[in-house]
Order: sequence, then C-alpha cells, then structure tokens
Amino acid sequence: MSYNVLIELFDNIADFRDYVPYVASDIEIEELNSSAIGARKQIQGIITIPLWKSIIQDKDSDAWHHLKLAFGNLTMYKAVVFVTIAKRMSGGADVYKYELESMRRQYIDNYFNAMDSLIQELDTNEMYKESWHNTTDFQYLDNLRIKTTAEFNSLYGIDMSYLFFFRTIAIQREVLDDTIGGYFTSIEDRKAEFEVKLKRALAMLVISVALCRFDIIEFPATIRSLFDEQKSSRNGTDERNGQLGLAATLQSQAMEAIKAIDLALSEPESGNIDPTTSYNRESDKIFLMS
Repeated sequence: MSYNVLIELFDNIADFRDYVPYVASDIEIEELNSSAIGARKQIQGIITIPLWKSIIQDKDSDAWHHLKLAFGNLTMYKAVVFVTIAKRMSGGADVYKYELESMRRQYIDNYFNAMDSLIQELDTNEMYKESWHNTTDFQYLDNLRIKTTAEFNSLYGIDMSYLFFFRTIAIQREVLDDTIGGYFTSIEDRKAEFEVKLKRALAMLVISVALCRFDIIEFPATIRSLFDEQKSSRNGTDERNGQLGLAATLQSQAMEAIKAIDLALSEPESGNIDPTTSYNRESDKIFLMS
C-alpha cells in the first residue's frame, strides 16, 4: 500500500474538511493522494524540505496551521477537476464550467493567503527565522534592488503577496543582469531623484516577464482580476493573449521610464540648456556645402 502524504498533516478526511471548503462527503482521503504529492513538492520547493519537516513536527503552531491550509487547498485545487469528472462518469450531478472555475479560484486564493501567512511567519518567528534566512532564495535578496514584499507592493500592487514576491526573486535577478542593473550604478550620485522611478520600472519588468512565464492563476488577485471579466466568453487563448498584451504594455512603459532617466542623466544637472548653443547663426559664417 502506497504512503499517503496527506496524513503528514491531516488525521483524516474530516480534519481535511476543516481546512478545505466544499469537499464532498463521498470523497475519501486516499483519493486525493496523487494530487497531494504534487502539492507537497510545490510547497517544499518554496520553503525547503528541512523547514517542511520542522513545521510538521511542531503541531498547533501558527506555521503548522498555515501549512495545513496551504497544503490542503493546493491539493484540492489540483484534484477538483478529476473529482468532478469522476462524479460525472458515475452518473452523479454535473458541475458547470463557471462553477468549477469559481471553486478552483477559491482554492488557489486560499492557498495564496495561507502561503503569504506562512512565509511571513517563517520570516519573523525566531523558531524558523534562521533556517528561512539561510535558504538559497532568501540569500539572493542581498543582490536585489527590491528586497522586500512591502517595497515591491509600494511600486506595483501585488496584494502584499509574500509568495509572489519570493517566486519572482529569480526573475528580478535576471532582469537586473540583462536589462536594468547598470542604471542603478549610473544614478548613484542622484539616487534621491531617480531611484524610486528606476525601481518602479524594475517592478514592471519583473511583472512583465512573470506574465510570460506563469499561469494567470498564480498571480495575486489584483492582477488576476484584470482577466476576470466576460468569463462566459473567455477561453485559454484569449486569456493567454491578454497576459502577453499586458506584459508588452508593462515592458513598454518600463522602457519609456528608463529612457527618460537615461536622457535626464545625459543632460547637465541643472537641466538648463542654452538654446544658442544648439543652432548655427548666420554670423558664424559656417556653411555646409553639398
């Protein structure tokens, strides 16, 4: 008999239902194991396996409850499609597409909220803080220009999502290396004037790249809501095109901001340019001959 990973945190299906809404009474915890394996791997990839093991040994802590919420809802987000199809094939009540989509969005919202709370707990609780700060992703923060969720949120709204911020650490490193990093050196003498503008451009470029790489369901609610209208007529292609369109818009806005900074840096610091130096006068006796 295969090991059911859900029992690492949940005693039984009733315990699971306490953390995950709308779990039908005919679902057994064994049926969810295949989805739970993927959910566990996804969460462990963010918080690391040692921290996972540490949390599940500390029952009744805030981190333990946040992890149960995140793990349970991500598992159901992955499983609900299969549960719905199985119910249809067995002659049970059917579920409309919009109802299924609403359930999946609720599960992923619950997952996001729980992970945000869990990461915040890891970052502030002395029991986990040292281990969390020693993770690879956290140590990369030293080389970033936007170092906290709160700062990113002030530049481009991400619903104070700790999860989304940490998932975009690698993207921020990439954008700094390939596109914008050198400008932060260029503005050292005029940081007060340009740093916030340059960081806002960096945030927009990070979101732009994320829109090209992440599924829209992985974004904070504020960004997802941009694609929530006209659900009845929306399809995968339209949603993907919408993501790529927003990505292109944000990239264009960011590059315009960078160009403006570049132009300002190339001008005299006073910003005053003598127009008489820009044009030839007849008295100069300088003529171009063709």
